[in-house]
Amino acid sequence: MVQFFTEIPKALIPWIKEQKMFWVATAPLSESGHVNVSPKGYEGTFHVKDETTVWYEDMTGSGIETLAHVRENGRLTIMFCAFEGPPRIMRLFGDGQAFEFGTPEYDSLIPLDKRQPGSRSVILLKIHKVSTSCGYSIPFYTFKCNRVRLHAGMARKEGEDIKAEASIDAYFKSNNTSEPVKKGNDSEALLPLTDKGLKWYWKSKNVQSIDGLPGLQTAYTSKKIFDNVIAAKDWGKDDESVSRSSSQVVEKPLLQHWVDTKIAVGFILGVFACGLWVNLVGLKVKI
Repeated sequence: MVQFFTEIPKALIPWIKEQKMFWVATAPLSESGHVNVSPKGYEGTFHVKDETTVWYEDMTGSGIETLAHVRENGRLTIMFCAFEGPPRIMRLFGDGQAFEFGTPEYDSLIPLDKRQPGSRSVILLKIHKVSTSCGYSIPFYTFKCNRVRLHAGMARKEGEDIKAEASIDAYFKSNNTSEPVKKGNDSEALLPLTDKGLKWYWKSKNVQSIDGLPGLQTAYTSKKIFDNVIAAKDWGKDDESVSRSSSQVVEKPLLQHWVDTKIAVGFILGVFACGLWVNLVGLKVKI
């Protein structure tokens, strides 16, 4: 049965921290705008500040819907669901805020050396209502491992930004100037962006939502340099054997079924042949 609270019950905070993934739901004010639901979940990205405040580290993706919607109207719902143990669904309703990479608010919550590669903002929720419900029909699932493909790819992009920023610093030193670098007749300062880097990706892919709402506005212009240790770390590869073993579980019964069918058909044909032979022999005896 559904229950409502004005804040997260303290007894359920440990349960929240045990969950491996969560979902965020937002929508624009426009009646024709797209409602968005996004799955989230790398370990260590969700944080409970207190019973009425939570936040998560928003990782880079091809879309920017959550940040754009939160920036426009603040409406945000976060949902957790139990896949192991007793059934439970929890929803956190509240007013959201978005703080981009390089802002004082972002820096206060995520020190540079604790940041995940590809982290582009903090999404913070001030809770005004919490609901819990049964989730009796939700199936059981077992957690295998975290995916690291995003981390590995974003670390490489951050490494490219670090190299580009170093080359700009070298230019300043060699020319004994701190003036912005200019490109031809372009009056806009040439930022240390490389099309292989993360900041270029932010500027190219994350500046507006699919409905045209503003997305990232300052992260790609930030002079803050990424952490070289994190960018240079070997994040490994996703364990593809997990998906392969799953497919093998499906393929083996099918193969066994095919073999069993052949055996059954062979047995039936054998019985039929034996019966026919007995009848023929009996017929010859009578003749």
